[in-house]
Amino acid sequence: MKTTGICPKCGSDIVARVPGQQDETSIIVDWGGYLTSAPVARYVCCACGYVESYVESPEDLDRIRRKYKLYTPEREAETP
Repeated sequence: MKTTGICPKCGSDIVARVPGQQDETSIIVDWGGYLTSAPVARYVCCACGYVESYVESPEDLDRIRRKYKLYTPEREAETP
């Protein structure tokens, strides 16, 4: 929805953008020894309720990449 403005679930073009803020929906990251958070913007289909979430700052994405284990479905399936 972020790039097309079209809901992938129902095809509607009635999409709202909810800006990311420093709140409980943010992702905790490390910044120079201090904990901070990466705001998460949400795109909401106003027809069916489908939601997509994005961290939009390249700097925040880099901090998340360094802080958290990268996900691969194959590796997760092998973990008991």
